[in-house]
Amino acid sequence: MIKRTLHYLGLGLLPALLGSVFVATPKAQAGQTCNYINQNLFMAQAYQNANQVWVSEGWWVIEPGECVVYADNVSTFFKISENVTPPRLQPKDVQLADLCVVNDRFMVYQADNLAACDSQDGDLATFLNPGSGKELLQEP
Repeated sequence: MIKRTLHYLGLGLLPALLGSVFVATPKAQAGQTCNYINQNLFMAQAYQNANQVWVSEGWWVIEPGECVVYADNVSTFFKISENVTPPRLQPKDVQLADLCVVNDRFMVYQADNLAACDSQDGDLATFLNPGSGKELLQEP
């Protein structure tokens, strides 16, 4: 009698257990930028780490026709060459932050701090966080 009761109890819990295993989970949101300029783009990214410290790092090369996907909490800065940046549309709800970039490959902690940026021989650049949308960079 006890075995039969436990068997029925187990069968009764089966839908609840399966339901908790097969519940749809929300997908991670991501931003995406596509290069529709006939030149390589150089990408830097920035984010706030677990201690809420801004970290910026770069450079990644995005070739013409390629797209790059990144987390929706990442801000990006693009350049074509030393002092040339591509035009970017800025939706109303976009977040901007002035953060440090360095000409060579880099990672800067406290990237929003001018003194930290100066110590790396860097310059402040305006990073844009388009959120989970898609951004197309193209010739004006």
